[in-house]
Amino acid sequence: MHILSVDFGTSSVKLSVVDDRLNILDSAKVSYQISVTNGDWIELDGRVVFDAMLEGIRKLSRYTGSIELIGFDTFSPSMTFMDEEGNALHPVLTHLDRRSKEQTKEILRVMGKEKFQSITGIQPFTGGASVTSALWMKENRPDVFEPAYRLGHLNTYIYKRLTGVFATDPTNASMTGMYNTVTGKGWSEEICTIFGIPMEKLPPIVEAGSVLGGLRPEIAALCGLKAGIPVALGGNDAATAQVGAGNSHSGDILNISGSSEMVSILSDTPKVNDKYYLRCSATPGLWQIFAITASGFAIDWFREEFYKDMDARTFFDKEMPEVIANHLGSTEVGFLPYLAGDRQSLEPKRGAFTGLTLQATRRDFLAAIFIGIHEPILETIRLAEAFLPLNKTVKLTGGMVDDAFLSIKHRLFPGYGFEVKPDCPILGNAVLALKGLERSKSV
Repeated sequence: MHILSVDFGTSSVKLSVVDDRLNILDSAKVSYQISVTNGDWIELDGRVVFDAMLEGIRKLSRYTGSIELIGFDTFSPSMTFMDEEGNALHPVLTHLDRRSKEQTKEILRVMGKEKFQSITGIQPFTGGASVTSALWMKENRPDVFEPAYRLGHLNTYIYKRLTGVFATDPTNASMTGMYNTVTGKGWSEEICTIFGIPMEKLPPIVEAGSVLGGLRPEIAALCGLKAGIPVALGGNDAATAQVGAGNSHSGDILNISGSSEMVSILSDTPKVNDKYYLRCSATPGLWQIFAITASGFAIDWFREEFYKDMDARTFFDKEMPEVIANHLGSTEVGFLPYLAGDRQSLEPKRGAFTGLTLQATRRDFLAAIFIGIHEPILETIRLAEAFLPLNKTVKLTGGMVDDAFLSIKHRLFPGYGFEVKPDCPILGNAVLALKGLERSKSV
């Protein structure tokens, strides 16, 4: 069987054809642009994202006739407002969007941090809990909020357009700030009632990978796929990556090193903490302890601003390995990794260098960045160690992973080993879709 696996990111969609033994046969990638207005309003046109997927499928024309199953994942939060036909009434409010600061303050004033967190597993972080985006739209754009038939993340929008079915999964629901994440008992009637969000606007919640419908003929005609082939409901990208890494037990750890540095720890204990997100995982009965900070974004920024005399290939192939090998232990410079803010803080944070002297060089600064971007990840692991037996082999994936970057991990994570697992989201989509297809046949 050939499976189409689609990974929707904030700047591009990646597509692969995977067989039922999880071999990747062919791949394609199509980029798109987010929109930034008013300084921190960061949106993405859902129609552009969907059309990019269709373009990517057409690039895989050698296999389109043999594809028999579709699975996908999406970045999230990604609040989307849809009419009854599934058309987007407004661009997607991405996890980078910061317009809803006042709504965060209102949630804290009315409900309190502890009460909200005890239900949702998270604090009402702007960009980290999409209830703040929903409330912003309700208060500032009632012309969008009121006629919206469904409020959901990008996975709901994509699935509706592919199959005609509205749905979401627990991994996405737990990132909305409107879900009983700690108990797993569905949408929170208490939160929706207090803040005036009609529960009928929220989509049904089913397990990630569930097959609820087939590919609509009009969509199949646009990209060359066969009409009616089963489509599995997509989950959040980090949760799906855990599945692709082969992690399915409490204590398993996935470290994603790409444009951001992320850690996801599977847990059978829904313990909340201000320092991380508690989210549902794609494995029923387990939660994710999740933290994120800038990684590749910070390194790219530093290279572009402070290595203008060096081409990118020399920087990544020679300068980075040299700094990692010889300067991590000697730099006295510190780095606070909040160039893009901190999605786990209710107070705005900014990046900074500390410990500067006249002797500091750009290599000291770069070494400090390598160390600093890992500090939130290390802190999250230390917090989890306090109540959870952890797997000492960390699965590692992402575009930053190479021998030099791996050597940082070995140095900064004493007592832990690393196993590199490429293409985790793509493979996770295929695994979840195959499981969902089997469940649908047994019903």
